[in-house]
Amino acid sequence: MSALTVRHRVGLVMAALLGVADITGPAPSAIAAALLFPQTTGNEADPFSIGGPAIIASFVLAVVLGVSTLIGVVLAWVLGSRLAARAVAAARVVAVLITAPVFLLEGLEAWIFVLAAAVVIVNITTIVLVLSRPAARTIVRTP
Repeated sequence: MSALTVRHRVGLVMAALLGVADITGPAPSAIAAALLFPQTTGNEADPFSIGGPAIIASFVLAVVLGVSTLIGVVLAWVLGSRLAARAVAAARVVAVLITAPVFLLEGLEAWIFVLAAAVVIVNITTIVLVLSRPAARTIVRTP
């Protein structure tokens, strides 16, 4: 990637914002883990509940994704590195894969599904923009 186009810059800015949200957030992955693996309360025993370790692991994974996204954004912006842009896209793909299980749950309020869908759409848009190819150069011949 020799020169950044407007699409690349918009995608990298969106990726940076998503990376910051992963680090500072409640990250979508952490929310998904909290919904998928609820804590047991009182005498209730949920055989599918993993509880605290899954939530902590998802928070750690969200921070790792956020940091790797930000490092990739800086390298792609400053150096114009295609490899860094692909690393940013890979981190965002993992973020989508972590958020996707929310759609498999039943009995959640509608706003949770809307939020998860928005996060997935913004991540996919970011991936497409970061990995977009520059426009083909046109050769103008003067008579």
